[in-house]
Amino acid sequence: MTDWIEHDGGPQPVADDVWVELQGIHDPDPLWHAEALRWEGQQFLYRILNQHLIDAARLEGIRLGLEAAAREADKGSDRIAGEWRDGCRADNYLQGQSEGMDEAARLIRALDPETIAKEAGR
Repeated sequence: MTDWIEHDGGPQPVADDVWVELQGIHDPDPLWHAEALRWEGQQFLYRILNQHLIDAARLEGIRLGLEAAAREADKGSDRIAGEWRDGCRADNYLQGQSEGMDEAARLIRALDPETIAKEAGR
């Protein structure tokens, strides 16, 4: 759950499926799907209840993206290594490219999704 956030009467600041709690609303229920509220022209304090699920999904998306990037680097490395094996093995240029792509895959896999998420949120 997030801290209380002041809504200034502007457009809806969160996605439709986000659960929010409105401060000072207790009857019948202070919990709302964001899409059910009238945001424009209304000023109130709200907090996001399912922020942990949103954050977890975001981190998983980043993790999956990094893994996909690393797989592509691995494929490129394998392709270049195959060219090196099939061609003249004295071609250190292709061998160097292959090793470079292997290193890129290792570096991508070492990236931290949480750090990326924090920096993207700045």
